[in-house]
Amino acid sequence: MKVKFSNIADTMVGIKEIEVNPGKIEEVFEQVSKVLGKKVRLDLYDDSAYLIVEENGTVRKSWVIALLNGINVVDLSPSKIWDGELVIFVPVSGG
Repeated sequence: MKVKFSNIADTMVGIKEIEVNPGKIEEVFEQVSKVLGKKVRLDLYDDSAYLIVEENGTVRKSWVIALLNGINVVDLSPSKIWDGELVIFVPVSGG
């Protein structure tokens, strides 16, 4: 499956795109972490997702929108096997 990071999320993890094997959320981010050499995870709560990156004792956390094949991941079953395309981005607004 393809995992894409954009709009500040790419700066947090250090890449824009990575290809990993399909799996449950934990398995997907274990693979991302292994390739990048830093702990990357996506924490899901009732109606929010947070991207957390831990490296060299520093933790960065940001509220993100995460879409798996166009569906917000907070609406998916936690036991779902993720496959396809996961896009993670920090929402921004302007005025």
